[in-house]
Amino acid sequence: MRELLVFLADISDNHEGFFIEAEGRSESINRFINNYNRTHPAITICDDGIRTLSDDVDKWGVELRLYVPCTPPASIVRMFTRNTVYRNEYPYRLNNNEIIYELFDRGFVIGLN
Repeated sequence: MRELLVFLADISDNHEGFFIEAEGRSESINRFINNYNRTHPAITICDDGIRTLSDDVDKWGVELRLYVPCTPPASIVRMFTRNTVYRNEYPYRLNNNEIIYELFDRGFVIGLN
């Protein structure tokens, strides 16, 4: 986690920031938002960083994603995948709810950081 935090601090200092997104069906997203709003600045289902899927999608929980605008350092690059579909301004994406919840605990938020 330390290496990731150093990388994110560097992005904040030298780039345009990084982005955290939540994706899920509306029922899951609404539960996520209710929990998130207890400890963070309030968001709604319409905010940038919330991606609501149709109810017929085969996805039952919320997926949290961290998007970054530059290549992660060698020590953590394995945590990321190339991103060519969503948020094209961010070529790398980390899909790991546990890590992103830790980022929330450290004050990071949904949307642009």
